[in-house]
Amino acid sequence: MPPRQAVKWNRLMREVAAESINRKPCVIGGERLTVELDESLFSKRKGRQQRSALPPAVADRSSKTLIPVVKEHVRPGITIITDEWRAYRALAKEGYTHLRVNHSTNFVHPATRAHTQTIESLWAQIKRRNKIRCGTRRTMLDSYFCEFIWRRRLQPGEDVFENILHEIAACWHAA
Repeated sequence: MPPRQAVKWNRLMREVAAESINRKPCVIGGERLTVELDESLFSKRKGRQQRSALPPAVADRSSKTLIPVVKEHVRPGITIITDEWRAYRALAKEGYTHLRVNHSTNFVHPATRAHTQTIESLWAQIKRRNKIRCGTRRTMLDSYFCEFIWRRRLQPGEDVFENILHEIAACWHAA
């Protein structure tokens, strides 16, 4: 297969993965579940603006922007662990138990044992995948996030190829 055709097919499969994620949104929640939140910079925008990503990607890191995204994806009553970023301070008012870690003093809070190392590791995995691809165009970041999330949702032992065929069929029937 010519390289251009392979790139086109990869893009189409990422679109199918994105459609699957949109069709089956995931809301995190459950008894005794803890959620770690952290933002990560993937590229600088022109004019020194920054783009943070939480999947979904957000334009800024303000509380006004982040809290509605959290409320959409995380059930109330869950314990959320974050760093000290001021935008997260409103989480307790929104019905979440909020634990914070001050990274300038320690990586794991000594009293609560709270940490954000799991989410930071996840961001590192995503960035590593992009680096293997020799970088990623800014316009393609969301599609690579969708592919990464779609693959993470697969259960151990599930066949990726068979699964993507089912997703293609579901997209075809929805159209």
